[in-house]
Amino acid sequence: MKNSEQLMEMFQAVLKTSKDLENSYNELKKKFNLLEIKLENNRRYLENILKSINTGVCSVNLECEITTFNKEACSIFEIDEASVKGVKFNKIFHIDIDNVNDLIREFRQQKKLSIEVEGRIKKVSISASPITDNGDMVGAVIIFSDITRLEELEEENRKKEKLAVIGQMAASIAHDIKNPLASIELLVSLLGDDSKKDIADNIMISIKRINNIINNTLLFTKTVIYRPEHFKTEEFMEDVELEIYAHLKATNVVFEKYVDDFELVSDKNLLKSAMVNLIVNALEAAKKKVIVKVYKDGKKAVVEVLDDGCGIDDKTKKHIFEPFYTNKKNGTGLGLSIVNKAINVVDGKIELETSNSGTMFRIVL
Repeated sequence: MKNSEQLMEMFQAVLKTSKDLENSYNELKKKFNLLEIKLENNRRYLENILKSINTGVCSVNLECEITTFNKEACSIFEIDEASVKGVKFNKIFHIDIDNVNDLIREFRQQKKLSIEVEGRIKKVSISASPITDNGDMVGAVIIFSDITRLEELEEENRKKEKLAVIGQMAASIAHDIKNPLASIELLVSLLGDDSKKDIADNIMISIKRINNIINNTLLFTKTVIYRPEHFKTEEFMEDVELEIYAHLKATNVVFEKYVDDFELVSDKNLLKSAMVNLIVNALEAAKKKVIVKVYKDGKKAVVEVLDDGCGIDDKTKKHIFEPFYTNKKNGTGLGLSIVNKAINVVDGKIELETSNSGTMFRIVL
């Protein structure tokens, strides 16, 4: 009987212990579930932060393999996260670093880096920091931002500041030259002696060329106001031809024009300035012939200036409308920048087609 009571007590004790263990397990399970929920919430929260920030974030392990690549990073590189996970850092950024220590050492201080994306060069600012766990480094986090547009704006601002200074100086010089030049032109026109006619003509051609440079300089430096008026295209081209008379007389290039006569509403003086500059450039570039066409394409007016020269190289094409950029020995670099400025003011568009057999500038109004 005594043994039976002891067994019963032991059974009750085991039963109680088992129930306590079950209760403890259920309690631990609840806590585990709560921790798992918290962990998942924290993971989602961190993921949402990484998705929301407008900075590229990339993390790598000790082997420099990418473990995280956030939404902005994917946007900068124009790729998806799945395609870069597990890929070596240097294969994405195209830099000669495959060691996490070298990576941190290289980008501990913020630096600028050029990356190629779909054939285009982007500028990014980039920095890196170690990821540690209980004092041991387990990887690195790389923060980077696309600063391509910012760099472009800074470059534009530098150019504008430079041009503002040059413009003030150019306007002052042009103004000082214009007055005595007008007097010289008047005096040359009084030389009626036939024996001096050739000399007078040559002087007049040079004066008109200088005057054209001065007018271009003044047009470039001042604020241009759009003044539209109605005019016929044939009359307009006759005015243009008078402006380039001296240049036509000084060259053996054949000048041809094909003009459809129709009414145009635009700033006549600005268009004339653009046309004169384009034709003068074409005359200087041509081997034998320059052709000007004026016609209607639907509701648009189109002007084309073609030459049969050797064309424009790729490097020059990139900078062709920038002021003071020229490959000509005695060029000012203002002609095409003025053309571009004038066409922008009249809300037109200028297009360029070039090859080793010639060049065509097309203005669409």
